[in-house]
Amino acid sequence: MAQEVRRRGGEECYVTWHRGSSGPEGFYLGMGFRPDGETSEGEVVGVLRLGR
Repeated sequence: MAQEVRRRGGEECYVTWHRGSSGPEGFYLGMGFRPDGETSEGEVVGVLRLGR
């Protein structure tokens, strides 16, 4: 996913997730996503800054 975003000139990837013990938060944090302080329909918004 990140490679395609970079290829198209993007600098960030966004995902959303529900917090909780059975949710994917640990996976996304392990991939480098960080909560950006926003929520969308009750879900955490995470951003991965790709850099150049």
